[in-house]
Amino acid sequence: MFPRRILRQSSFVFGPDIYRKLIPEDHILCKINKCVDFSFVNKACRDLYSENQGRPVKNLPETMFRSAIVQYLMSYSDREMEQAARYHIVIKWFLRIPVEDSSYDHSALGDFRDRLGEERWKKLFFMILKQIEDAGFAKGNQYVDATHVIANIAIPGTIGLIRQGIKALMEEIENADPRLYEEMGGKKIADKKEKVHTLKPEEKKKKLVEVVEEARAIKGKADELESPSVKQKIELLDRILNENTEEKNGEVQKKKDHVKDKLVSLVDKDARHGAKSDKKTFTGYKANVMKSEDGFVTNIETTPGNTYDGDVLLPLVDEMTANGSKPEKVAGDTHYGSAENRFQMLQRKITLVAPLKEDFNPAGLFSQQKFNLDETGISCPAGNRTMISNLNEKEGTKTFYFKKEICGQCVLKNKCTKQERRTVTIGKHHELIMEAKEYNKTQNFKDDMKERSHIEPKHAEMKRSHGLVRVKYWGLPKVNIQSIITSITVNVKRLANVIGSGCCLKAC
Repeated sequence: MFPRRILRQSSFVFGPDIYRKLIPEDHILCKINKCVDFSFVNKACRDLYSENQGRPVKNLPETMFRSAIVQYLMSYSDREMEQAARYHIVIKWFLRIPVEDSSYDHSALGDFRDRLGEERWKKLFFMILKQIEDAGFAKGNQYVDATHVIANIAIPGTIGLIRQGIKALMEEIENADPRLYEEMGGKKIADKKEKVHTLKPEEKKKKLVEVVEEARAIKGKADELESPSVKQKIELLDRILNENTEEKNGEVQKKKDHVKDKLVSLVDKDARHGAKSDKKTFTGYKANVMKSEDGFVTNIETTPGNTYDGDVLLPLVDEMTANGSKPEKVAGDTHYGSAENRFQMLQRKITLVAPLKEDFNPAGLFSQQKFNLDETGISCPAGNRTMISNLNEKEGTKTFYFKKEICGQCVLKNKCTKQERRTVTIGKHHELIMEAKEYNKTQNFKDDMKERSHIEPKHAEMKRSHGLVRVKYWGLPKVNIQSIITSITVNVKRLANVIGSGCCLKAC
């Protein structure tokens, strides 16, 4: 006989007691809560809210900041984060939301990100970094590298991009003059789709001509309007046409020449084509990361995908210095080792370690390395020497000229130059390059490069585990915010794991 079941009313106590009973001390959020003091967030963001107008703030900045960390730690979408904050007991405790509270709407997350903006998020990043440094971490040598981040767009072809330009212009015409908009075809023209993937090569060429002619006709009619916003869209459509098409022998065709800073899409106007190597390309952005020896991200800046890595070094270092985290040594790959970067870092009293680009002659002739430079002149591989030179004060370069009669009689001329005589240009800050060449032969340099390679796992962690492999938003400002929050997340996670487990449950 089964025992008789006696139904009794369960007692459920709301408040911090239930959290103490249910929260595991080895949970990553419990570790983070113990290691990081988030109380500064409310004060740092207080000026973003009105002191005496509107309803009282329900979702305090600290709560939303903690939510951002959880969201990126778990790779949640905004809606998933709303659900987690409502039903996940550990997350609810970490956010300091009473167990009986229904949490916030998912739109509050986006509102908080936008309210803070790039500058405020970066300020909070450095405030967290200060806590990490005070704990004895994130100091010493720094390592810099860039990693690509894929744009959150479907990349249009030439015809598709022109169609986007036409749509943008037509929508602006509708706002400025609805009557003209309808006369020009209205929504039928604005939302027209081209099934380019079904066309054969010759058909694509004809279709391109049709779309370009249609774009020009719409531009001509739009020019009659005096609206500044319409003028801007006309300029945008002009840019698309100029960057993607050209006329040869009176026929419109796709432009073959490379266009610098080419617009990729009107959905995300800041995304750009970039290259990981000569054969591997991508469309999106670059996350330029500075990392410490012990694995903490000490700065990050997102740039368009066509940005040259070496151009971001000084802004990264200067921003770190301005926030009280000046490094003594920075190591990077070849892109960062230019003479100008070495000079600028020397002015900042920071050592830059990086490989040098291989010195080669594109024509297969003797490279500059084959020539010996001394205080007054330069000698060629055949042993001939010249002191004839010209100094370009504007560029800071010095060019040496060998005499024509000497080069004309030289047995190595065919391997040296195809001109009447050989010239050798010594670049700006040449002495720094020579010093770097000597240092790069040492064991210390090899050790620096070995340590620098450890930045790659940090990139992988941010991309594979925390969503930085592909951007979530459109536009450089929002993508940069995503990178900053990702960096904050991996930093607090690492700090919690380094310091160890243990938990201090506080009343919610």
